[in-house]
Amino acid sequence: MNTRIKRLIKQYIELLILDELRRHELHGYGFIELIKNRYGFKPSPSMVYPVLKELMKKGFVTAEERHTGSRRYTIYHITEKGLEFLRKNRDLLEKAKRHEEKVRLAANIGFFKLLRSLRLLFDQLDRLNENKLFRVQQAINTFLIEIEDLVKEDERG
Repeated sequence: MNTRIKRLIKQYIELLILDELRRHELHGYGFIELIKNRYGFKPSPSMVYPVLKELMKKGFVTAEERHTGSRRYTIYHITEKGLEFLRKNRDLLEKAKRHEEKVRLAANIGFFKLLRSLRLLFDQLDRLNENKLFRVQQAINTFLIEIEDLVKEDERG
Protein backbone atom coordinates (compact mmCIF):
# COMPACT_ATOMS: atom_id res chain seq x y z
CA MET A 1 0.00 0.00 0.00
CA ASN A 2 1.46 3.35 -0.91
CA THR A 3 2.25 6.03 1.67
CA ARG A 4 -0.51 8.40 0.55
CA ILE A 5 -3.20 5.73 0.99
CA LYS A 6 -1.83 4.72 4.41
CA ARG A 7 -1.86 8.36 5.51
CA LEU A 8 -5.45 8.81 4.29
CA ILE A 9 -6.64 5.66 6.09
CA LYS A 10 -4.89 6.78 9.28
CA GLN A 11 -6.59 10.17 8.98
CA TYR A 12 -9.97 8.46 8.43
CA ILE A 13 -9.44 6.38 11.57
CA GLU A 14 -8.47 9.46 13.56
CA LEU A 15 -11.58 11.32 12.35
CA LEU A 16 -13.86 8.38 13.12
CA ILE A 17 -12.41 8.04 16.62
CA LEU A 18 -12.83 11.77 17.24
CA ASP A 19 -16.40 11.60 15.93
CA GLU A 20 -17.12 8.72 18.30
CA LEU A 21 -15.58 10.65 21.22
CA ARG A 22 -17.74 13.64 20.29
CA ARG A 23 -20.75 11.49 21.20
CA HIS A 24 -19.41 9.80 24.32
CA GLU A 25 -16.24 9.04 26.22
CA LEU A 26 -14.60 5.67 25.71
CA HIS A 27 -11.68 3.65 26.96
CA GLY A 28 -9.27 1.77 24.70
CA TYR A 29 -11.01 -1.56 25.19
CA GLY A 30 -14.29 0.18 24.34
CA PHE A 31 -12.85 1.12 20.94
CA ILE A 32 -11.72 -2.46 20.41
CA GLU A 33 -15.22 -3.72 21.21
CA LEU A 34 -16.79 -1.04 19.00
CA ILE A 35 -14.68 -2.16 16.03
CA LYS A 36 -15.43 -5.82 16.78
CA ASN A 37 -19.18 -5.15 16.87
CA ARG A 38 -19.19 -3.03 13.70
CA TYR A 39 -16.87 -5.11 11.53
CA GLY A 40 -16.71 -8.56 13.05
CA PHE A 41 -13.00 -8.56 13.81
CA LYS A 42 -11.25 -7.68 17.02
CA PRO A 43 -8.26 -5.40 16.48
CA SER A 44 -5.27 -5.79 18.71
CA PRO A 45 -4.49 -3.09 21.27
CA SER A 46 -1.38 -2.32 19.20
CA MET A 47 -3.73 -1.06 16.46
CA VAL A 48 -5.89 1.15 18.68
CA TYR A 49 -3.63 2.66 21.35
CA PRO A 50 -1.05 4.24 19.01
CA VAL A 51 -3.85 6.18 17.28
CA LEU A 52 -5.19 7.37 20.64
CA LYS A 53 -1.68 8.40 21.71
CA GLU A 54 -1.21 10.30 18.44
CA LEU A 55 -4.51 12.11 18.98
CA MET A 56 -3.38 13.04 22.49
CA LYS A 57 -0.06 14.31 21.15
CA LYS A 58 -1.96 16.54 18.70
CA GLY A 59 -4.07 17.88 21.57
CA PHE A 60 -7.31 16.48 20.11
CA VAL A 61 -7.92 14.02 22.97
CA THR A 62 -7.30 13.95 26.71
CA ALA A 63 -7.04 10.91 28.92
CA GLU A 64 -8.35 10.45 32.43
CA GLU A 65 -7.44 7.54 34.68
CA ARG A 66 -10.27 5.90 36.57
CA HIS A 67 -10.34 3.10 39.08
CA THR A 68 -12.93 0.45 39.77
CA GLY A 69 -11.78 -1.57 42.73
CA SER A 70 -8.27 -2.69 41.93
CA ARG A 71 -8.79 -2.22 38.19
CA ARG A 72 -7.37 0.88 36.52
CA TYR A 73 -8.41 2.10 33.09
CA THR A 74 -8.08 5.20 30.94
CA ILE A 75 -11.05 7.11 29.58
CA TYR A 76 -10.57 9.29 26.52
CA HIS A 77 -12.35 12.62 25.89
CA ILE A 78 -12.34 14.90 22.86
CA THR A 79 -10.94 18.39 23.42
CA GLU A 80 -12.12 21.69 21.98
CA LYS A 81 -9.17 21.46 19.58
CA GLY A 82 -10.40 18.02 18.49
CA LEU A 83 -13.92 19.37 17.96
CA GLU A 84 -12.50 22.24 15.88
CA PHE A 85 -10.50 19.72 13.82
CA LEU A 86 -13.73 17.79 13.16
CA ARG A 87 -15.54 20.99 12.11
CA LYS A 88 -12.73 22.00 9.74
CA ASN A 89 -12.59 18.50 8.23
CA ARG A 90 -16.34 17.87 7.91
CA ASP A 91 -16.06 16.83 4.25
CA LEU A 92 -13.23 14.40 5.01
CA LEU A 93 -15.23 13.02 7.95
CA GLU A 94 -18.15 12.35 5.59
CA LYS A 95 -15.78 10.52 3.22
CA ALA A 96 -14.44 8.55 6.19
CA LYS A 97 -17.99 7.60 7.20
CA ARG A 98 -18.77 6.44 3.65
CA HIS A 99 -15.54 4.44 3.68
CA GLU A 100 -16.47 3.00 7.08
CA GLU A 101 -19.85 1.95 5.70
CA LYS A 102 -18.20 0.23 2.73
CA VAL A 103 -15.86 -1.64 5.11
CA ARG A 104 -18.83 -2.70 7.25
CA LEU A 105 -20.76 -3.91 4.20
CA ALA A 106 -17.67 -5.70 2.86
CA ALA A 107 -17.25 -7.51 6.18
CA ASN A 108 -20.94 -8.47 6.24
CA ILE A 109 -20.92 -10.01 2.76
CA GLY A 110 -17.71 -11.99 3.30
CA PHE A 111 -15.38 -9.77 1.27
CA PHE A 112 -12.51 -10.14 3.73
CA LYS A 113 -12.95 -13.91 3.85
CA LEU A 114 -12.64 -13.84 0.07
CA LEU A 115 -9.41 -11.86 0.34
CA ARG A 116 -8.03 -14.37 2.87
CA SER A 117 -8.94 -17.23 0.52
CA LEU A 118 -7.28 -15.46 -2.40
CA ARG A 119 -4.15 -14.92 -0.30
CA LEU A 120 -4.15 -18.62 0.62
CA LEU A 121 -4.63 -19.55 -3.04
CA PHE A 122 -1.78 -17.26 -4.08
CA ASP A 123 0.52 -18.78 -1.46
CA GLN A 124 -0.28 -22.30 -2.73
CA LEU A 125 -0.42 -21.49 -6.45
CA ASP A 126 2.97 -22.93 -7.36
CA ARG A 127 2.06 -26.21 -5.62
CA LEU A 128 -1.10 -26.90 -7.62
CA ASN A 129 -1.10 -29.36 -10.49
CA GLU A 130 -2.33 -28.43 -13.97
CA ASN A 131 -5.82 -29.81 -13.36
CA LYS A 132 -6.29 -27.77 -10.19
CA LEU A 133 -4.87 -24.65 -11.84
CA PHE A 134 -7.38 -25.09 -14.67
CA ARG A 135 -10.24 -25.50 -12.18
CA VAL A 136 -9.10 -22.39 -10.29
CA GLN A 137 -8.97 -20.46 -13.56
CA GLN A 138 -12.52 -21.58 -14.43
CA ALA A 139 -13.80 -20.65 -10.97
CA ILE A 140 -12.17 -17.21 -11.17
CA ASN A 141 -13.56 -16.56 -14.65
CA THR A 142 -17.07 -17.60 -13.59
CA PHE A 143 -16.81 -15.44 -10.46
CA LEU A 144 -15.57 -12.41 -12.45
CA ILE A 145 -18.39 -12.71 -14.98
CA GLU A 146 -20.98 -12.94 -12.19
CA ILE A 147 -19.56 -9.94 -10.31
CA GLU A 148 -19.28 -7.82 -13.47
CA ASP A 149 -22.87 -8.70 -14.38
CA LEU A 150 -24.09 -7.72 -10.91
CA VAL A 151 -22.26 -4.40 -11.00
CA LYS A 152 -23.41 -3.60 -14.55
CA GLU A 153 -26.98 -4.55 -13.58
CA ASP A 154 -26.79 -2.19 -10.62
CA GLU A 155 -25.37 0.63 -12.80
CA ARG A 156 -28.27 0.26 -15.24
CA GLY A 157 -30.73 0.73 -12.42
